[in-house]
Amino acid sequence: MTGKASSPDAGAIQEEARALRGFIVDLTLRICRERTVNYMAEDFPGGGPDGMTSPGQEGKVAAVLGGELKKLGVPFTTHAKVPGRDNLLATVGQKKPGYRHMLVLLHTDTVPSGAPSDWRFPPFDPFEEGGRMFGRGVLDDKGPLVSAFAALRILKQHEAAIPGAFTFGAVGDEEVGIGVGLPYLIEQGLIRCTDAVIPDIAGNMKEVNVAEKGRVLLKVRARGKQAHAMEPSKGVNAIHAMSRFLVALEKLALRHTVHPILGGPTLNTGLIRGGIAPNAVPADCEATLDIRYVPGQTAEGIRAEIQALADAALAGKTPAAAADGPAAGLAEARLAVEIQQNALPCEVSPEAPIVRRILRHAPDARVIGSGGGTFAKDLVLMGVDAVGWSPGDEATYHQPNEEIEVDQLVTYAGRLACLALEITNEKV
Repeated sequence: MTGKASSPDAGAIQEEARALRGFIVDLTLRICRERTVNYMAEDFPGGGPDGMTSPGQEGKVAAVLGGELKKLGVPFTTHAKVPGRDNLLATVGQKKPGYRHMLVLLHTDTVPSGAPSDWRFPPFDPFEEGGRMFGRGVLDDKGPLVSAFAALRILKQHEAAIPGAFTFGAVGDEEVGIGVGLPYLIEQGLIRCTDAVIPDIAGNMKEVNVAEKGRVLLKVRARGKQAHAMEPSKGVNAIHAMSRFLVALEKLALRHTVHPILGGPTLNTGLIRGGIAPNAVPADCEATLDIRYVPGQTAEGIRAEIQALADAALAGKTPAAAADGPAAGLAEARLAVEIQQNALPCEVSPEAPIVRRILRHAPDARVIGSGGGTFAKDLVLMGVDAVGWSPGDEATYHQPNEEIEVDQLVTYAGRLACLALEITNEKV
């Protein structure tokens, strides 16, 4: 491995990481005080959650990080598709042709805090206590972000030992995904790397996520006929039609081949709306299904299965409806199933160089797959070996009273720097 002799050993790197403990705590608390709560504006017509005036506002975190990068003498760029929603990229290394280019990508937005009564402390007044940090974002994803930033700081001191390149990315819009974060950077041709780590899965550094299920959102619309509630027989109740379908849906087993890492698909009915008033027979009802699917399945194939089930349910031809026969009073009802959103499944070989290297630095880790979606998906689909590996316990992911252990962030900074030194010394 060219350049390895001049690289510091793992013990020395971990010592450098431990020396940055105070820096990691201070910077994490600073950026967690910046409210970068992401949400769909149409879901909050009366104003954003947590005092937000617009979604994300991730540029506030990018500004803090930019100030630190200037102190370190690390060049960086910012890119915003929407004003105030800046994405930041910073690179160290000699960038010699033929050497690997490693990317670590983290997100700067958070989910809303939720009900204040569920929190033991104000979510946006983060603090350290007993070796842990508490507050919205300390785990997902601002604590790991600062840990990776500390790794960048270490690597800057050893830039002469990096013939390749290491890029740190602080990117917005991960929690909602309207295209102003990573997809925008990819569209602009700004993402160039051979390997990537996405520290956004928790797992206490004991899991390496190499595969993610696909996700399709289906909108099921029931159409009936409106009438006065005093004479419901003159109408066609769309809510009743939807209910008939949902009962059948509980027993549906989607066709699939079990994946060795991801297993099988999951299906959740997450949202339902219908009717206009108690004294009117509802003409419309809609439900949103969230289906996480595995390689071998397709969004259109799943939609077709769901549509066939809907048709059969109204006709009384599903096991759940067979006892009742055709749905009484619903002969004119119709159910239509449409794809609203689709993200493909992805996977990286467990034998990929980035996976083997991580397992050397975290020998107690295991290879896993996930039903969730991270930045890794877009990178894998563009041909990059991108895997999830990060500090923190998933117990408070998207939950009140979010927390993370400081020592994990310190250890991760050292391990990530060691990993980067090895990867960036390898030839492609």
